Amino acid sequence: MTTKRPLLIGTVTLDYLHEGPVGRALPPAALRWGGVIHNVACAMAARGSGPLLLTADYTGDLAPAVNAHLAAHGVDRIALPVPTPLPLFEAQLLDGSVVDKHFVGQEALDLLTPELLGTRADLFDEASVIVSGTDGHPATLAWLCATARERGVPFWLLSADPTEVHKLVPEGEQATFVSLNARELALWAGTEVPGLPALSEHEAISAARKLVPADGHALVTLGVQGSVLVPGDGGPLLHQPAPTIDGQPLTVGAGDILFACLLAARLSSTPWAEALREAASLTTKYLAASTFAALRRAVPTGR
Repeated sequence: MTTKRPLLIGTVTLDYLHEGPVGRALPPAALRWGGVIHNVACAMAARGSGPLLLTADYTGDLAPAVNAHLAAHGVDRIALPVPTPLPLFEAQLLDGSVVDKHFVGQEALDLLTPELLGTRADLFDEASVIVSGTDGHPATLAWLCATARERGVPFWLLSADPTEVHKLVPEGEQATFVSLNARELALWAGTEVPGLPALSEHEAISAARKLVPADGHALVTLGVQGSVLVPGDGGPLLHQPAPTIDGQPLTVGAGDILFACLLAARLSSTPWAEALREAASLTTKYLAASTFAALRRAVPTGR
């Protein structure tokens, strides 16, 4: 009998983060592995979820380093037979936040077409959950939604960028779970998003419910105010305070990790409120240490 496992579809990127304008990189600068679904995969692996990452086949001198990096973090990868250069993400930072960016490598995502993914139906048959980000092609995301529904497994969708909110309901298909931030919700809803507690009764929450089916959930991150879990069936919101370090709320770089740790907890049948609390706590540990090792379970979990 095959053990079902999370199937993640996306890309690995090489991130170059620095002060100063894009194209005029100024110190301090950092070079690291990135990509939203890469981040989710590594975080889930640290939680013992055993994810399988499906990507294009990277070319170039750094291509062999990708598998070594993923293996070191406990992530298995299958490269589909579509060669493409390893994507590069360049970003200017200000106080740790991205203020300008340039991505070279959309091809690595657009090559993952429904036709190509359909050649590996066996991987989808063995998936416990299907996961992707809105940086993927809309047709592919719609196909993933439908494929997950046909197999009776959840499809979790992570908003990758405010410019991609039109893909939150790709071609009219709804994911089981959608995670986005307040700015992305404002763009999706076409209205300003107030803070808590006013948000609870605001029209933006009604818009958030339209992202998912009645049995689904949307997670909206609110910066220093934490996050709210929005049930698709109209039920009450669940609020989780922001992760903190030394009493200060963390607002930068938490979304991918919160998403991953929440999913890992839900795969273990942890109730939503407890799963969200655990995910927030683990996000604090990760941001304090800036390493996926901070998310590892105290007792190793077998796959």
